[in-house]
Amino acid sequence: MVDVLKSDEEQAEAVKKWLRENAGSLLTGLLLGLAVLFGGKAWFQYRERQAEAASNQYVQLALAVERNDEQQAVAFHEALLKEHSGSVYAVLAALQMARLQIGLEKPEAARAQLQWALDHASEEEHRHIARLRLARVDIALGRPEAALELLQAPPPAPWQALYEEVRGDAALAMEKYDEAREHYRKALAALPEDSQARVLLEAKRDDTLRETGQKGE
Repeated sequence: MVDVLKSDEEQAEAVKKWLRENAGSLLTGLLLGLAVLFGGKAWFQYRERQAEAASNQYVQLALAVERNDEQQAVAFHEALLKEHSGSVYAVLAALQMARLQIGLEKPEAARAQLQWALDHASEEEHRHIARLRLARVDIALGRPEAALELLQAPPPAPWQALYEEVRGDAALAMEKYDEAREHYRKALAALPEDSQARVLLEAKRDDTLRETGQKGE
């Protein structure tokens, strides 16, 4: 028992000695740990505030687009780009601005917005949306070859029907009816049987058949 107590006393003394010798470094480590903890918390809070501000600006922009208020939409868009150009809301704002410009019959301005969205989108979904809309604008501007070039790469399965449809529209604009019909067939094959989009696609396919004098399917 004496040996055990002596051992405990020696250990306690050793711990006290170590604490005296390392108190400075312990305090420094503790302070650094707290700085990292609270600094990280402050950083996340800052990011949350930034995201909320960008979201609010985007909502205001979207409402202006709904009102067809170009002046207000441009003002909110410029502010959002100035303060949050790296956020996902900047990409969504560009898509909204393109929608507004199309409604105002300014396809070149819409194309510029869609190209910006495509170049800056980090989300795959937003890239596909921007690319498809950009291709449609190119077709409307009489540039179907540019549209087909945009859509060269094979898309993921969920986007296949839309890609094939727009490819068909581009081929149709070039009066390549056989190619257009094949794209529409592929688009139909990629759609569920109960999809409402089938009606329009079937009509487009049948139009290509009439152009070539063939019977419908």
